[in-house]
Amino acid sequence: MKIQWRVLAMPLVLMALALTMVLPAHSFLPQGSGIGSTFVPSAWTTLPIPWVINPSTTGANIVGTVPVTTVINNAFDSWHNAPDTTIATTNVGTSGITDANNVPAGTNLICFICTGLNFNGDDGTLGLTLTTYGGSGQITQASIFFNPAPGVSGTPICWVTDGTTPCPSGDTPQDLQTVATHEIGHFFGLDHSAIVRAVMFPYAPTVLTTLSFDDVAAISFLYPNSAPQVQTGSISGQVTLSGTGVFGAHVFANSTSNVNPFGAFINIRKSPIGTLTFPDGTYTITGLPVDSYLVIAEPLDGPVTDSNVSWGAEWGQGSVQTDFTTRWH
Repeated sequence: MKIQWRVLAMPLVLMALALTMVLPAHSFLPQGSGIGSTFVPSAWTTLPIPWVINPSTTGANIVGTVPVTTVINNAFDSWHNAPDTTIATTNVGTSGITDANNVPAGTNLICFICTGLNFNGDDGTLGLTLTTYGGSGQITQASIFFNPAPGVSGTPICWVTDGTTPCPSGDTPQDLQTVATHEIGHFFGLDHSAIVRAVMFPYAPTVLTTLSFDDVAAISFLYPNSAPQVQTGSISGQVTLSGTGVFGAHVFANSTSNVNPFGAFINIRKSPIGTLTFPDGTYTITGLPVDSYLVIAEPLDGPVTDSNVSWGAEWGQGSVQTDFTTRWH
């Protein structure tokens, strides 16, 4: 059994200001492990996935007229309604659990006031997803915990459930559904993406509740629909430096046209679709709708780094390779 945390944070001060004002070997980075020359992704094997919620917000810095259970249901629906996937969950009730360290086996909990997590109220940590894996890598349990009182550099962050209710004076607003949608991606088995416009990007904008092409490629890869609404293909290749494969290069396909193959789905945003290379430098970008693309390879040296995705650790290596410059063709 393996247990793994996934963390979402606000960016550091300068980036936080910018986002507040305005705001990989597969076509995303799945949770899983490298075995030999193959990456084995982890996913739930039985659908729908049941989950419970502790709806209490007492002591949490949350404002808004929309109940938190409604916000969570809406966030789940963003993934349920994605094209080309069969992912499904069901809310099986409420729970009074408040200790993150005592969630019964088989219980998939969502909690806003849970203790035992050592949340820091000043480092920008917004939420944590704790995932448990079985012996063959399948997900057996996952729980989502929101920081009840997050903050960045001395400024408190206030959770907003309705998009309009003002925060206490001096607090920075953060849309709850935005973070819930990201954490639910982890709940399903997705790691962070290096695509800035993806929901699974490891730093949260103030508001972003719709999925990108990269997110759709992710969820439909893990939970494919046998009758996809949009036909997709893949691009494969190898990134080399002086004749040797580059490990962990961020490779992404960026559309060069105005075509929107997911145009029938109003809540899907156009974005590049990305991946990271295997230890031998090979990659496959899947989930690509029919279009023309520019393929770009860049080092994972910021704003997303290996520490955000642990791609090196998945393959038993210290980190990914970053000693090269951006290339495209």
